[in-house]
This record gives sequence, structure tokens and C-alpha cells, in this order.
Amino acid sequence: MYSVVGALLLLEFLAQFYTIASSGFITVANEIANAGVGSVAPQEIEPFSAAHAVNGVFIVPLTIVALIGLSFGARHPRRTTVLAAVLFLLWVIQFALAFVGFLGVAPLAGLHGVNALAMVGLGIYLVKRHWAFGRHAPAQTQADSSLTG
Repeated sequence: MYSVVGALLLLEFLAQFYTIASSGFITVANEIANAGVGSVAPQEIEPFSAAHAVNGVFIVPLTIVALIGLSFGARHPRRTTVLAAVLFLLWVIQFALAFVGFLGVAPLAGLHGVNALAMVGLGIYLVKRHWAFGRHAPAQTQADSSLTG
């Protein structure tokens, strides 16, 4: 179950990159289209940006908390549980950096993207380290078979 939730978390991270990139392109395209217009159109909620926010504020942290709980349940080494908790701490920082961005502190808010890469890297490490699928039992060597027979 830990591997499934971990893979789901990585897909959520991928969705975060996709939605924010799509939102950025739509925003720029709208600004270009409205550049020559005398009046500014009323602000609308951009759907990709909204999806990015919902996924990042609600779904990703719940998945990380599930990963922490599953690391206990699967009796993974303490290091794994601590690193999963660090992943949650990185999410808290990510949320704070987004908040700072909405306050208009762009130089600090730019770290939102850097922190996202750290989260993805740690997420990949945690999933890869404890991947439950595709593992095979070690092949029995000739030395092992001579001991048993």
C-alpha cells in the first residue's frame, strides 16, 4: 500500500507542474490578447490555477500524511518515517512560500518552485527505496545450493 500511495503522490506532483504551467500559458495568452484593448476584462478564476491550488492545499498533504502513517504500518525503518515527515515539512514551507507570493514578495516566493523540486526529489527517493512491485527473490547461487544439498 505504501508503494501505491507513494506512486499516487508522484502523480499528484506531476499534476501540480502540469496545472501551473498550463495556468501560466493561459494567463500570458490572455494578457497578450487584451494588450490593445482599452478596458480590462474582469478577473476570472483560471481553472488550471484553481486545480493547482486544490491539489496542493488539500490532496497532496493528505497523501503525505497517509504515506507517513503507512511507513509506520509497514514497519519501514525510522529513517523512512522521518524523511516522510520531512516531506510534510517541505509541504508546509511550500504553502508558506505560496502565501508569501500572494502578498507580493516575489523574490522569496520564487523559492516555491525550488522547494517543489526538493519535494519531488524526496518523493521519488521514498517511493523508489521501498518499491514493493517488481522485486524478485535473490537468485540462489551455486554456493548456497551446495550448503543445502
